Amino acid sequence: MKIFLYSLLLLIVIVTNSCSQGSAVDLGNGYRFDYDPVISGDDAIFGPDENVYAVEGHVTAYNSDSTFIVAEQKPRHVILKDVYLNSNLTYLEEEKIFKQSTLRHFWIVDKIKDSRYGPFTEQEYLQRREELGITLELKQVLADR
Repeated sequence: MKIFLYSLLLLIVIVTNSCSQGSAVDLGNGYRFDYDPVISGDDAIFGPDENVYAVEGHVTAYNSDSTFIVAEQKPRHVILKDVYLNSNLTYLEEEKIFKQSTLRHFWIVDKIKDSRYGPFTEQEYLQRREELGITLELKQVLADR
């Protein structure tokens, strides 16, 4: 009976992992854009250290070249920080609040120096991007990814 339960559990894990939102995108120097099913269920940018965020979810747009990654983030942890204190809300109510928010943070990751700059407002981001000579434009993440 235990073998059957372990086999069933293993099958569920395999099926769940194979049905992830999409495959990882290699951004170079060990960085990747990937779906995070464990923590937030959002798309995130992971750094060269295994499963360490460079930009945590929910990344809505990004782009990269050989030196930099630029990203736009809808910061779930900031948007819902007060909501998390109210345990009366359901998951669907939390998601509704999150989806209605227009708050965005912007990030610049230097892959060579292994450092990141941000969070920025859009205006701060554009200024810092210009100072660093970055010409990358953000590309929206596909909604059905």
